[in-house]
Amino acid sequence: MAIASQVSRERLRPGPSALTREEVLASQQGRLGMAVLHAVAESGYLATTVADITKRAQVSRRTFYELFTGKEECFAYAFDTAMDILHQQLGAVLEPHAQADWQLLVRRSLESYLAILAAEPAAARALHVEALAAGPAFAQRRARMKKIFADRMIRAHALGVDRGELAGAPSPGVVDLLIGGIEDRIRDCLETDGPERLPDLAADLSIAAVALLRAPAR
Repeated sequence: MAIASQVSRERLRPGPSALTREEVLASQQGRLGMAVLHAVAESGYLATTVADITKRAQVSRRTFYELFTGKEECFAYAFDTAMDILHQQLGAVLEPHAQADWQLLVRRSLESYLAILAAEPAAARALHVEALAAGPAFAQRRARMKKIFADRMIRAHALGVDRGELAGAPSPGVVDLLIGGIEDRIRDCLETDGPERLPDLAADLSIAAVALLRAPAR
């Protein structure tokens, strides 16, 4: 996953700089975003403080409040950034399989998503565990995250319909059940076995996803 490489963690050198004020703030914003992901993954959202974030990012408290109103806004920025990058990465990985057998596309989607999360454990925990602790303010963000993967499953189903292997559109309730189940298994794995074991979920989740997507819509 490209979160670590696309969000700058470089500390600006002291003294005169050729960077504009906007570029300096953008670099500091990126470091704060990365810092909050790691701080929240390590200590939990509720226990993480602004001081934890600024210390990890090596950014002053004054600069933090130039960029964010508080911890919630900083975490929201990091969450949105991580989700956007994950979406881009998933799309790039799946592009070669866009016209594959629909069951293969389901399997590749799950394998790729789990591999991306395993490679970025702090982002994985932020998206799937700590966003729940962040409360109702993150409900819409979590819904958008679910929709990103639900759209992948719906696209695979449509491919099956085009090839005469499936009929109609998948039931929205069945898709919700599928995405909720995937998220629950990811969260459980992060809490118990650790992020490195996430790819092990792919086989069982693929079987369950194919079975649910085969269910006829009411």
